[in-house]
Amino acid sequence: MVENIVAQLKYIIAEELDVNLSPGEIDETASLFEEGVGLDSIAIMDFILLIEGRFGFEFSDTELQVELFRSLEVLADFISTKMGSDAVVRPERPG
Repeated sequence: MVENIVAQLKYIIAEELDVNLSPGEIDETASLFEEGVGLDSIAIMDFILLIEGRFGFEFSDTELQVELFRSLEVLADFISTKMGSDAVVRPERPG
């Protein structure tokens, strides 16, 4: 399930945020911030809202820690845990 979540997150970054990257160019082990994928604070906030919409949950204030965005792998593990093993992930491309 984590690999599917990583793919979904790459799609969100590449297709729904203004970052000029393709999903294949995004390293799932790189930081999501400027030193890695290159997301600034506004893009991170947009990313959070898109994640909540795609995966059907809301982050609590206490969950929104810098460490959570250390990499897509870390974020995907968190999302997987948050959703539980029976969660259904929406398709990559709405439609």
